[in-house]
Amino acid sequence: MTEKPLSITEFTKQLKLIIQTEFSEVYLTGEISNFKRNSASGHCYFTLKDENAALSAALWSFRYQYLKFKPADGMKVEVRGKITIYEPRGSYQIDISEIKPAGIGELQLAFERLKEKLEKEGFFDESRKRELPEFPERVAIITSDTGAVIEDFKRVTRKRFPLITLLLFPARVQGAGSLESVISALKEANKPEYEADVIVLARGGGSIEDLWTFNEEALARELFKSRIPIVSAIGHDTDYTICDFVADRRAATPSAAAEIILPDKNQLLERINQIDYYIKDEAINWLKHYENILNRFESSYVFNRPLELLNQYKIRLDENYKEISGFIRNKMNSVKEKLNYSEKLFLNIGPEQTLKRGFTYVKRDGKIISRKKNLKSRDEVDIIFYDGESKALIKEKSFNQNKLF
Repeated sequence: MTEKPLSITEFTKQLKLIIQTEFSEVYLTGEISNFKRNSASGHCYFTLKDENAALSAALWSFRYQYLKFKPADGMKVEVRGKITIYEPRGSYQIDISEIKPAGIGELQLAFERLKEKLEKEGFFDESRKRELPEFPERVAIITSDTGAVIEDFKRVTRKRFPLITLLLFPARVQGAGSLESVISALKEANKPEYEADVIVLARGGGSIEDLWTFNEEALARELFKSRIPIVSAIGHDTDYTICDFVADRRAATPSAAAEIILPDKNQLLERINQIDYYIKDEAINWLKHYENILNRFESSYVFNRPLELLNQYKIRLDENYKEISGFIRNKMNSVKEKLNYSEKLFLNIGPEQTLKRGFTYVKRDGKIISRKKNLKSRDEVDIIFYDGESKALIKEKSFNQNKLF
């Protein structure tokens, strides 16, 4: 004790120094209550409580935006942070540096709650799900434009049915802003000008936190509104998200989605050969049937005498047989030639052949520029022709445009 009394400000400063030194880092668990987020600053304020006590808490916006889940009233969480004193009120609170659900059970509980809600609203009804087109011409895929997912999908596409047009709508698939990014890409892919026959929503595997974007109610409702059939290919075989239940079809992996959507060119060729064999066999059976009828007529008493007439029918039968056989061979050869032409046409639209036909592409600093929005005025670029390259200077302002494969 001192003879001179301390002011409230002086005492609070001393208390603040002791508390913040003693409790510079604490690790607590409790239930969120009265959660509020400031609409202007984005900072979050709430109370952490248990059965017998409560503690004010603050979560700053730059930390909130990187969370893999959304804090809400009633959620049990674990937090790390430091204890601070707010001097004007003389109150103390925890300044949170890290927050997560208390065990994986909380995220699973949120998943089950939303699943039950959407199921009651009819989002998962099989009766509303649409059939996928048997021979799609244009396939839109929403995923990250980097990484293994898009490359795996393109590899399977080239192997199974290379004649389709693949449209990539790049989106963030994890972390801050991923929900808004995926929804924006989904709306874009639904626009009539792209003429997409089917949409694939894809990303690689991960933890429940990593995949949480695809468990958000806002995305589920956007999928439900899609005018184009959707295949959900999120994570691995054991991973299930809300999007899997809402989509028209679920694929275990992005590669499996390509196999579900696209016909197999080898199977198509086998079917053509089977049809070829069937037509020939049916034609031969038909001719043999009428040949047997004529043979019976020939042995009958009525046609025993006029052998000349019977011989004419035999000649006509032989001619018809040759004519029909030739017609069948020509038709099947035509089908095979068209299919071989289509395979050759696909090979002729490769990058090198495209350059030969007069097309070019643009590189800046050694990297290919696929979108006009990535260029700005006075950028120096290289224009690649089939027989070499030339340098150029950009004068026109860029605009956004989707990438087209």
